[in-house]
Amino acid sequence: VTRAPEDVKQWCRLKAMLGRYFAGFGTCWPALLIGTCVAVFVSATLYITTTGVSIVQTLQRPKLQAERAEISHSYSPFNSSHHAEQLQAQKELTEFEQWRLDQGCSCRRGNQSTMPNGMLTELREREYNRWVKRQESVTPVSPLALCPAHSPLQFVASGIEIEPMQATLLVDLSVTSSALRSHSFWDNDVKLTFKSEHGLGVLSVVSGLKHVHVDGNTTKEMTLSLASEHGEELDAVLKHILYQNTVAVHDGWDTINVHFLENILNIHIRIRRKRLPYLYKTSSLSPPIHERVTVIIKTFERYEQVNKLMDSVNKFYPDMTMIIADDSVHFQKIDKKNVLQYRMPLQAGWFAGKNLLVSQVATEFLLWADDDFIFNEKTKLELFMEKLDNMELGADLVAGYVGVHSGCGTCLEVGRGKEGPCVTVNRRCNRGPVKGYPQCVHVDRTLNFFLARTQALQETGHDPHFQHIGHTEFFVDGYHHLRCICCSDVEVDHVRGTASAFYNKNRNIGGKELRDHHTYVAFKYGTKCLEYI
Repeated sequence: VTRAPEDVKQWCRLKAMLGRYFAGFGTCWPALLIGTCVAVFVSATLYITTTGVSIVQTLQRPKLQAERAEISHSYSPFNSSHHAEQLQAQKELTEFEQWRLDQGCSCRRGNQSTMPNGMLTELREREYNRWVKRQESVTPVSPLALCPAHSPLQFVASGIEIEPMQATLLVDLSVTSSALRSHSFWDNDVKLTFKSEHGLGVLSVVSGLKHVHVDGNTTKEMTLSLASEHGEELDAVLKHILYQNTVAVHDGWDTINVHFLENILNIHIRIRRKRLPYLYKTSSLSPPIHERVTVIIKTFERYEQVNKLMDSVNKFYPDMTMIIADDSVHFQKIDKKNVLQYRMPLQAGWFAGKNLLVSQVATEFLLWADDDFIFNEKTKLELFMEKLDNMELGADLVAGYVGVHSGCGTCLEVGRGKEGPCVTVNRRCNRGPVKGYPQCVHVDRTLNFFLARTQALQETGHDPHFQHIGHTEFFVDGYHHLRCICCSDVEVDHVRGTASAFYNKNRNIGGKELRDHHTYVAFKYGTKCLEYI
């Protein structure tokens, strides 16, 4: 083996140095012999360092390549083995949901509002299946974002959202440092394929890098190729991958499959319309409360009580608008300041009146009050407004006390089963304190004295089938979206025992009418039971 020229020079310099060092020993041959041995040892070390390492590297290259191939396989999050794990995870989740339904639910106090057998049961099953299919189409299930322990790419698996027909970059897509250390990008050309799994959009690269070859630009499947000598441009390319939705979707998901180094990565993109603003115009930047709140009242045959309520509102809030829905048999015209009275068909019902009232509100908030309430010094609507104006709370409805000892709020406990949900109205329950307001708690149902966002109540609606009773049913309708809190710092008086015999006869129901109500409730919500504890 011929030494490199640099090694020869090093050897010559070492010989000259040792010669000068031992020259002073004269004929002291033992010292000279020792110096020669040291020189031979150093020379051998230099030789092994410069030639032996390269020989070892050559011998170990097949082993290193095998290790890299094994690491490359481990990077495949959706190769054959990992794809099986993805399917297994989905299967386990589905089985768990099915197991939970199989466990069913039970009612603590027997069955209230249960369905009878017969045609109504078959009808409910058919309507329920139609409802499920409708929910699947309008509310798509979020796909599982299974992120592997090792991946050659850093990517955002979920969280990217666009509106229909809009575009977005596949943000934060880059090669991981561990992948760069484990794979040789310089021996082979680099190839990436992007594919829209559900075909809802197209992919393109907006980079002007001249060394990138693009096949299928602005199509549902795009392939990028880079020659090995330009592999360092890969990260720059990944920062310019664009997804464009091209298929009309109101609310859905598309999944981008990224094929890279025998791996398949999934990037989930949510496509849905976002709500447009709905703003309320006021006279100034700091408007008075009467420009933001309207009081709504449903009344039937209780003119003495409703007049007292209106007088109390005018006493504490003299400029606040009140809207009255009246389906009394013995109708009386109300002529008071700031009052709008709507005469309804005779005995049209409680919820029909609520629908009418909510539809006529032009302010951002509405105050719901029964016609036998009376405002007092503790009826501070500004305290309600304080909570609703706190956007961090995100509340839609803030309720107060009706009388000193009314309590605050109720929980709706919902169990699920094959026979339908079990709904328990727990009147001794709340969902915990409200942050920053120790006098308030989160609840699912309140009393009939609350300030709410007008839009939230318009979206919830009031079922006109509920003519006489339906208070709990309104909160069941809003269970999935209405965010309620109840606070003890606002009160209203309740005048009891002042209704006429005619009112009581038409207001209170029982017998077949009550049974029909429970049957309708069970049919509407598909419940196994709805009970109170």
